[in-house]
Amino acid sequence: MSHISGNFTYDFTRIETTWGNSLETGINSMVIGMTCTFTGQDSFGVQQEVMQYIDGTTGFGEPNITLEYANTYAENICNTFASGQNWFYNLQNQVSGMIDHPVQVTGFNPDVHPVPPADTEGEHHL
Repeated sequence: MSHISGNFTYDFTRIETTWGNSLETGINSMVIGMTCTFTGQDSFGVQQEVMQYIDGTTGFGEPNITLEYANTYAENICNTFASGQNWFYNLQNQVSGMIDHPVQVTGFNPDVHPVPPADTEGEHHL
């Protein structure tokens, strides 16, 4: 079992609201995006910084919320939505799974050419 050591941090990296109509009489939805970042060491002691992003939309129904309400309670709305969608745990699990994993080899550039069997080369009528 691998053991990682470091910190997970969470940031709301996208918050956008939409008016319910062209009269701008109420906000009917909010797009919320969150990024989870791990900074620390993998199980081999190698420094890692790994990030994962998720987003979603919450709606407010009728009557829509006011701009003042959205500005005042945005933090509560975002945290309630993120918790309800289980984002904190899901993102932490996704990021954890990205830390200790096989790493692509750099500098591997073999000069390889196919050598087919003789009876598969040339003109054939099947």
